[in-house]
Amino acid sequence: MTDTGIFNISSNRNYVLFGVRMRILLTPAQTGGQFGLVEGIMPAGTDAGLHVHHREDETMFIIGGSLEVTIGSETRLLTAGDSYFAPRAVPHRLRNTGAGPMRSLMIATPGEFTNFVAEAGIAFSGDDMPAPTPPTAEDFQKIGILMEAHGLGMVFPSAS
Repeated sequence: MTDTGIFNISSNRNYVLFGVRMRILLTPAQTGGQFGLVEGIMPAGTDAGLHVHHREDETMFIIGGSLEVTIGSETRLLTAGDSYFAPRAVPHRLRNTGAGPMRSLMIATPGEFTNFVAEAGIAFSGDDMPAPTPPTAEDFQKIGILMEAHGLGMVFPSAS
C-alpha cells in the first residue's frame, strides 16, 4: 500500500494581508488542486470590504471571537462554533465588530486564494508580525493587479 498523504508539519507561511494574520496550512498544490486551507486572525475593527471570488467558493469556521458576515443581502453575526459558505460569484463582506480578535479556519475551493495571499501578503516568521502600515497608492495598484489575476474583485456601491 502506498501512502499518498501530504503532511504540513512545520510551515513559515505566515502573512499579513489587509491587517489580517494568515497562515497557509495547505495549498492546492498539496491537495491535488482540490482546496486551500488558511488559518486567519482578524483584529477587532478589521473590515475585509465587500468583495467577490469569481473562481472559488469560501467556507469559514469560527474558532474564537465573533465575525459579522454579509453574503449577498443577508448579514449575520457568527461566534465560535459557527460557520458559513459563500459561493463563488456572490459578493460577501467580513467585519470583526467585536472587542477582540477573531480566529478562524477558511477553506477555499479549489484554493487559488492561498496563492493570492502568498503573492499579495507581507511574509513574516513565527510571531514577529510586522506592524500595520497604511497602504500606499503603489500598494493598492499591486493588490488590484493581483486580485484581478486571481479572480477576485472589490465591490463598490454605485454612485447614484
